[in-house]
Amino acid sequence: MKLSYLYILMLLFGAGIFTSCQKEINGLSDGSIDPVADQKPKVGTIWTYRYTTYQVLGSVIDVKVIYHKAKSEETIGSEKWLKIVDVDADTTVYYLNVKTNGLYQYTNNNSYLFCKAPAVINETYNTFNDGSTEDFTVKGVNDTLATGIGNIPANYYEGVKNSFLIDRIWYNKNAWIVHRVIWRKKPDPSSAYYRYSTMYIDNIVY
Repeated sequence: MKLSYLYILMLLFGAGIFTSCQKEINGLSDGSIDPVADQKPKVGTIWTYRYTTYQVLGSVIDVKVIYHKAKSEETIGSEKWLKIVDVDADTTVYYLNVKTNGLYQYTNNNSYLFCKAPAVINETYNTFNDGSTEDFTVKGVNDTLATGIGNIPANYYEGVKNSFLIDRIWYNKNAWIVHRVIWRKKPDPSSAYYRYSTMYIDNIVY
């Protein structure tokens, strides 16, 4: 009887250690996390991305680590925007701001919806991005995406210009842009596009 009691205690103790370790490694006991769920990007936040560029025929040109930083908060058009810069190049990447229906960017002297959230699959919206108008379609909602900061929920969007796929973007409400693939037009006389770059989050420090 005494041995049985000790055996039960050992089983309970072992289960407790396993659960504790699992939460410590993954953030949640089901193996997924929402990165620091009570935090949002703010001035000083730094994103670490793996950035890959490709040749027209598809082979890799370069793989490197890049850092984006929320350098400052600026008031534009009576709204506050986070100025996101590429740290090494010291160039502005975006002006971003979260509103009730998603992530916006300030570009072309106006505020444009970038990543709609909340959203429903196959929902569409027209916006302005990378110098011209772009049509986005919501392709995934709260899908689990494996990243350098864990398995996180993300919405997935596809952007089209002139009937060509230009963008694939994954957005998480706490880390914003967590994965992005960009296409560029092939040299003339071709009218086709090729995968130009991928950007994949490895870390975020708030």
